[in-house]
Amino acid sequence: MPVRNMILAGLFAALIAISSQISFLLPLSPVPHTLQTPMTLLAGVVLGSRWGFTSVAVWVLLGVFGLPVFAQGKAGAAVLLGPTGGFLLGFMLSAFVVGWLTERTAAGYGRTFACMLVGVAVIFAVGAAGFMASFTYFLDKPMTWDKTLALAVAPFLPYDIIKTMIAAYLGVRVRRALARAGYSNS
Repeated sequence: MPVRNMILAGLFAALIAISSQISFLLPLSPVPHTLQTPMTLLAGVVLGSRWGFTSVAVWVLLGVFGLPVFAQGKAGAAVLLGPTGGFLLGFMLSAFVVGWLTERTAAGYGRTFACMLVGVAVIFAVGAAGFMASFTYFLDKPMTWDKTLALAVAPFLPYDIIKTMIAAYLGVRVRRALARAGYSNS
């Protein structure tokens, strides 16, 4: 069991790295959007709290150690102190929270979507705090909560909710397929 879980955690770390490079511009938004948010949520749903967190942590560590696995091919420890560093930490915490919640609820679409929405809230809360702290303390440009929400949350939230709906559907399907195959996410 642990070897299978390690393999799945490594697989999800690779999938998150790939999804971070898939970026696209959406109408009325100058900010590129990636698929890393739904992929980190899926890690929590499919792998559970401990292994979902582990897979996202492996991805973050790979980036910190210099592999260009973050959005737009970024890498290095300095990324954690930059405007997006809080989001990276939020992804790890979110995978744990989503995994923990889905381990304790039925595997239906509605409940999985609700668990993932909690995960999105965690990502945005930790990410916005990191965004604000980065500008205030490292870039020496004080940032208000209103401006932080307008720059770091509002352009992403509607699209992340749509991506989360799709991820919830996929997560339930994958969990059911794994259960039919005799595997669980514990």
